[in-house]
Amino acid sequence: MKLHYIVSISALWVFVLAHSHAVTNLETRELPNIVWDNTPLDRSNRERMASYADMLDDVTPAVVSVATSKLLEGQRYQLPEQFQDDPFLKKFFGERDEEDDKPKSEGLGSGVIISSDGYVLTNNHVIENVDGVSVRLVDGRELEAEIIGVDAKTDVAVLKVDESGLPFLIMADSDQARVGDIVFAVGNPLRVGQTVTQGIVSATNRNSLSLIDGDAYENFLQTDASINPGNSGGALVDAEGRVLGINTAILSQSGGSIGIGFAIPSNLAKNVMMDLIQTGEVRRGYLGVGIGDLNSDMAEEFGVVNAQGAVITQVFPDTPADEAGLLTYDVIIAIDGRPVVSQPDLRLKVSQITPGVEALMTVIRDGEEIVLPVVLGNLNDALVSEDTTTETVELLAGVSLSELSPELRDQFLLGQSVQGLLVTEVSENSPYTGDLKAGMVIMAINRTKVVTMGEAFEHITEGRNLLHIYFEGKENSLVLKKD
Repeated sequence: MKLHYIVSISALWVFVLAHSHAVTNLETRELPNIVWDNTPLDRSNRERMASYADMLDDVTPAVVSVATSKLLEGQRYQLPEQFQDDPFLKKFFGERDEEDDKPKSEGLGSGVIISSDGYVLTNNHVIENVDGVSVRLVDGRELEAEIIGVDAKTDVAVLKVDESGLPFLIMADSDQARVGDIVFAVGNPLRVGQTVTQGIVSATNRNSLSLIDGDAYENFLQTDASINPGNSGGALVDAEGRVLGINTAILSQSGGSIGIGFAIPSNLAKNVMMDLIQTGEVRRGYLGVGIGDLNSDMAEEFGVVNAQGAVITQVFPDTPADEAGLLTYDVIIAIDGRPVVSQPDLRLKVSQITPGVEALMTVIRDGEEIVLPVVLGNLNDALVSEDTTTETVELLAGVSLSELSPELRDQFLLGQSVQGLLVTEVSENSPYTGDLKAGMVIMAINRTKVVTMGEAFEHITEGRNLLHIYFEGKENSLVLKKD
């Protein structure tokens, strides 16, 4: 099964998410007047629906095509610096004088107008690393767009066009979406023009799918409404025409829709959008723990009624978790009364809480349920204060490990195909000095792949452990005893 991003580039389809680029705007902006409707969907089905044409007449004018262009650097002639101003040499070597004459690649995706003054939601991968962006409305108007900000970790981007009185869509509360709700995907697939497809919500809260590269936050709505290349950034609307999600990716072996599409929920997209508009960056809460998922045996051991929740595998010193009194082997089952079902769910919920805000953590400790208030820190500040974007942790005595980050990959010359935990240091008095070295990557523990510290703590055991190691281009296995 392959993942395909759904933005069309020229005559080709591009299905790969490129590296993220920095946020383009750090100034404070006045927030737009977003219309938010959190009333539940009417699911009474009292009357037979013969057509949704009237509703879609209101929706389609607010869904735009997003056109991008990028100058092809590799096809430009690069004269030595001392000759770059010589008009004869520039002409002789074929260097074009006019910017418009230089070769470009062109892409096409979709976007959603969410305020009458011209704010547009789309995907980061639609407008990533481009030189120009414009949007085209269904009435034929084509408007230049400014990139307000991007967030590669959720694949959300915000554009702004200098126009007022534009058609826009109301945003729905995606937390109320249920499997079976009717939805419509609106966008510009395959360059055929604006298209509407119908389906249902097939699943909610899809995560751990690796649909977004890197240290991402995934929480997708799944739909069987047909989504194809070019639909990226378009609207997934409910039966009342409200935005339920932003169409993002499909899983397909052929590159076309087979009924497994994914959209960023409107609640997540809205929160990211507001931060990008107001400050140019996304402020995420920071707890300061290593976490892992529960299984049935662990749930029984910790006194959890079911296997839902996230177990704390380590509390990092001088962090909000440490100051609040959270302990290793506490199981977090809710935040502010909202259930936590898994490790990715906890990570997502913490990230969506504004730094400095107090959150109530419901935990199971020694079989007893307690509630602890925690004032969350700022993830960005926590990352800046560290040498890498991840915590360094001791899983084995005297062995420092870290989750892989772009900086560490560059430092240790590790390609994207290498996934695991990096050995950053082995102390001289460690019992493992003869087995492990800095630069090794632990790819699996006891035949299970590990990419997070939470997973490592979950699968390491007392006694003998089988480790699958990558080092200097080769893979090997080691058996180590953990006391």
